Amino acid sequence: MLPAGTTWWAALPVAAVSLVLHVLPGALVLLAARAAPRMILGAAPVVSAGVVGAAVAWTTWTGVRWGAIPLLLTTVVLGGLTLLVVRRLGGREPRGPEAASAGARLGPLSTPRSAGTPALATVGPVLVAVAGSWWVLVRGIASPAALQQSHDAGFHVNALARVLAVGDAGWYSVGATSAPASSTTFYPPGLHAHAALVAQLTGAHPVVVLNVVMLVLAAVVWPVGMLLLVREILGPDPVARWAVAAMLPVTLVFPTLLLHFGVLWSNAAGLALAPGLLALLVAICRRDVRLTRRAGWSVVATGAGLGLALVHPSAVLSVLVLGVPLLVPAAWRQLQDVARHHPNARRVVTWATGPALLVAGVGVVLVARTPTVRSLLTSRTRTVTETGDAVREVLTLGTHLTPGWLVLALLVAVGAGQASRTRRGWLVVGLVLTACLYVCAASISTGWGTLLTALWDREPYRVVAPLAVPALVLAGTGVSALVGLGARLAPSRPGVARGVVAVVVAVAIAAGIPSGAASSERLVSHNYGDQPWWRTVVSQREAALYGRVLGARPDGLSVAGDPFGGGQWAGVLSGHPSVFTHFGGVLVGDHDLLRRHLREMTPQVCRAVRDLHVGYVVEDTDKVWDNDPRYPLYAGLRGLAGVPGLQPIGHGGSVTVYQVTGCAQPAPSPS
Repeated sequence: MLPAGTTWWAALPVAAVSLVLHVLPGALVLLAARAAPRMILGAAPVVSAGVVGAAVAWTTWTGVRWGAIPLLLTTVVLGGLTLLVVRRLGGREPRGPEAASAGARLGPLSTPRSAGTPALATVGPVLVAVAGSWWVLVRGIASPAALQQSHDAGFHVNALARVLAVGDAGWYSVGATSAPASSTTFYPPGLHAHAALVAQLTGAHPVVVLNVVMLVLAAVVWPVGMLLLVREILGPDPVARWAVAAMLPVTLVFPTLLLHFGVLWSNAAGLALAPGLLALLVAICRRDVRLTRRAGWSVVATGAGLGLALVHPSAVLSVLVLGVPLLVPAAWRQLQDVARHHPNARRVVTWATGPALLVAGVGVVLVARTPTVRSLLTSRTRTVTETGDAVREVLTLGTHLTPGWLVLALLVAVGAGQASRTRRGWLVVGLVLTACLYVCAASISTGWGTLLTALWDREPYRVVAPLAVPALVLAGTGVSALVGLGARLAPSRPGVARGVVAVVVAVAIAAGIPSGAASSERLVSHNYGDQPWWRTVVSQREAALYGRVLGARPDGLSVAGDPFGGGQWAGVLSGHPSVFTHFGGVLVGDHDLLRRHLREMTPQVCRAVRDLHVGYVVEDTDKVWDNDPRYPLYAGLRGLAGVPGLQPIGHGGSVTVYQVTGCAQPAPSPS
């Protein structure tokens, strides 16, 4: 049963466990890879995602039950392998006087923090960003037990409950939550695997666990990762770090946007981890890193990327959009360097490039001609605005749902100008590419232009959320450039000039924080609580009814209910398996029969009831999303009052709970 009256203070142990699981596995791997302390702290969560992904893979293939022990074993094995690979590829480290001259060649990931960097400039921005993000977001979620009222929340909670029940955190197991008759439906399981570990270690309810885990990702992992990325790109620049720390909590394009729409929890989790992976790529692509060291760190980054793909593939796509402008020049420089030292390598590269480009081109054409991709040209239209409006929105870092912030946009423009004059121009390219993709997704409904955003499910909010990454780094660059300009304009008193400009910029940023915080609270709270949002999917009163009536019957039987009436919540809120977890699921056979014809109580229906172990049915006459084209498919779960064979056992408000009595008693569900 869902615990009533849970406070955020009471949920801090759950948050602590989640944070430890985010940090510890990856930190041990990075420690084995001789990473600097800042890299261990900031990149550990995304490397942990790689460790979790590896653990999920082998437990799924071997049938081992998911839990903390498999994760611990995977961490030890991967840590040992990482140590071996890094030592083999890194060679012997120089010692004594030789170390000083070779320090740069050892790679930036193994260098300590600059002795001239004050501790306050390092730790202070992190504390400000984390505290600010936590304060801004927690105001929109009244309690860890608050019920998210959006389309996909019920699916995610049921997916977590399924992982806990069957002990399988694999991608097909999570996919079976909405496609129960399929054994090959893929859904990225990274978030649910992590959340299952938290639930096992704390005993917290799935609703509480997911709310807490998402807050830890959005308010701790995301800001820490972003500040690491700023440090790796801009170096020990305290002005930039403090500026980013102040702006990050009220930058609405992420994470607020994805916590408001969808709700896209897996997508949001992946993007919260993405800055750590980008920081690894930035460090790998530095010019002063030896090839062998770069190869070793590339192994670590590849594992982290694979783990990120199991949190959500679109997060990896977003990292590629932002990172390709960085990776391509770095790869080209590396090839040139190899060709200079090894003449035969030039011929190999020349002969290999042509066939590789040909294979890539043919592959793109073949994929574009598949029925699935071709259907995206004319279906699943997600346009939300006109092209001109989309351009104006993205120029102010806003969207159709979230307001823009002019000060941030101006600072980004200044930073873009500064970055274009340096080796940080790839940030500008990544920003422009992401902005263009948003314009396509938000305003283009047909034609080949839709293929550009097909892998993001053509949802403009998935596409635009990564814009926060280059925007914040460029804004920090812009603030630093403006403060430096002040010193150059007044060379006689540079300290005073820098201070005056810094105060002016700080006031401009501070002026936007209250409205940004209010907008974030409004957008996040929009999907929580018992308030009108179309209509409430499931209220706390209904949750209490399900817990009181069905929670008192721990017989293991499944609960069926119309997902357009919140029926997907009845089972998970009462400790029973759910038959229907999302109205968008792939349902065939007995599931399709019940959703269309359960109220008829025919022999065929009774056979399906027994096969699916259905013991209870719930009906909420207060419907949501009733203009959805899939709404008629669930007609068999409506109008149940007076149906023979369905005995009312509980009622509250618009909800009635029935026990199935017209069929032979089914056996308890095996899950």
